Amino acid sequence: MQRTISTVLAAAALLAGIARPAAAQPAEAIQQTPPVAPEAQPATDVQQVPPVVPVAQPATDVQQVPPVVLVAQPATDIQQSPPVVPVAQPATDVQQSPPVVPVAQPAADVQQVPPVVPEVEVAATVQQKVPEARPKRLPIFGVMVDVGVPDGLIGSLTIRPRKWVRVSGGGGSNGISGGWRAGVTLLPFGAGPSASLEYGQYQDGDANAMAKTFGFGSSPVLQRVGYQYMNAHLGLDFGSRRFVFFIHGGVTMLRGQIHNLDALIPSPPAGDASATGTTEVTVRQDPSAKAIGPSVKLGLIVYVW
Repeated sequence: MQRTISTVLAAAALLAGIARPAAAQPAEAIQQTPPVAPEAQPATDVQQVPPVVPVAQPATDVQQVPPVVLVAQPATDIQQSPPVVPVAQPATDVQQSPPVVPVAQPAADVQQVPPVVPEVEVAATVQQKVPEARPKRLPIFGVMVDVGVPDGLIGSLTIRPRKWVRVSGGGGSNGISGGWRAGVTLLPFGAGPSASLEYGQYQDGDANAMAKTFGFGSSPVLQRVGYQYMNAHLGLDFGSRRFVFFIHGGVTMLRGQIHNLDALIPSPPAGDASATGTTEVTVRQDPSAKAIGPSVKLGLIVYVW
């Protein structure tokens, strides 16, 4: 049977171009030769080569090779050879190379560039334009009432184009007749000290009624009393906006004419012999009279616009 199998295998090998194998011998005729084991060299003669440690690559870079699967042959045809066991090297002879660690530079050698911070203007240097509060406009037009000597009672309209100047004009009465007055007042500080210059005139009127009020008798001279006057006053004005109260005083110059003066000169009765050789006085023109005296007045101003 074994010879038949050997013949078939040889024929197949010739057809396939394969060299003819040696004829199989019976199992009992096969001389089993024991495997020759290499002589183990002593550990001192082995040159220990330090293992080369490959640099570990990340898991993503490792190419995994699929394992090679060997086809198992029948146990009867396989000649089993004893495995060659390599001689294990002692751990003390293995030269381990230390891992290369990069030298870290000290923090002092690192040049740190400070961040560029934009300049911020200090609030104190920023010039803020604050709108200036405009002062309220002073009222310009007002009404003034004052009473004094020789002014009498006067009601006037007053205009204040500037806070330091005031112009007024109006009319009134001195108790004898009607008249008018105009003037200007200067206030250097807008209020307080003031200086006034005024001019006025009263028409002729009968002053006998006023004379009787003060206990005097009637007189032909008082039947026509009129005058012009000029005031030069210093004073104080209190208030500056809507209401102003003032007191002024100074000197006044009066000028007027004396009427009916000839009526005061007695004339001798007609047919009186004793009057012969006496002087007769005749007034052909009313004389003028001037007088300068003190004057004072009080007043109130109300500004309406």
